[in-house]
Amino acid sequence: MRRSLAGLILGLAAIFASLAISGFWLQFTAFSPSRTPGATQNVLRDDTIRNEIARVIAEATAPTLGQNPAAIQKVVRAGAATREGSELLEGVVADAHSRLIGNSSKPVVITAEQMVPLVGNEVVATVADAIVDVPTVTAISTTRQVLKWLIPISGGLAVLLIALGFAAHPERAELLRSISFLLLGTALMLVIIGYIVPALILPLTTKSPWVGVLPKVASHSLPRLLLVLLILIVSGLGCLAASGATKRRDRWSSPVRTRYSEQRRWS
Repeated sequence: MRRSLAGLILGLAAIFASLAISGFWLQFTAFSPSRTPGATQNVLRDDTIRNEIARVIAEATAPTLGQNPAAIQKVVRAGAATREGSELLEGVVADAHSRLIGNSSKPVVITAEQMVPLVGNEVVATVADAIVDVPTVTAISTTRQVLKWLIPISGGLAVLLIALGFAAHPERAELLRSISFLLLGTALMLVIIGYIVPALILPLTTKSPWVGVLPKVASHSLPRLLLVLLILIVSGLGCLAASGATKRRDRWSSPVRTRYSEQRRWS
């Protein structure tokens, strides 16, 4: 009874721990605009976002330049796809990301100084700054707010349950199996919450072209996520194998019970 109780407690601890870790990863990537500048070049590979930036700049500069907006858009799209262009637009993309997830209410602005090298004409320095229309998406903002309390609560419950599980004196095999469930469960939740949610689910909540920031930021962190998944899966399978080996060793080392009542006299 005590052994099964310890296993149940540690199993619940594994669920809450995996939820806290995967939620932290989601917050660390998709909901951290401060990390967006490092992913700007990846974000601007999204044709829809790049076209939106080009459209805004073209509409702001075409009257002053007296040129066809379509021609200006073509130039800006090409410039934004370069490394220099992505460095120039780092602040714009980060501000758009922050506003999209409800982290900021400030307008997203492209300054005349930023537009000059993208358009390739010094006359653009005289035009007014362009405002980019980036909505705050309620579903995405709510998810970000939920993570603020979900992560510490899940983490706290995991620590408490782990302590209770150890206090229940689980067998070594049971402990190793619980650790394997923690590691493998965390790997699964990281795939679902850490990647599938920002890359596939959250983009369905709005038609704004700026929602493309989320899957691009998620894919920018994908190599690190795959490395973490590999470590978790290998470690989890190792603990599971060790648990089985420990059970077999304990079974063989247990004393054999002899029914002495059946050997009360010599034959």
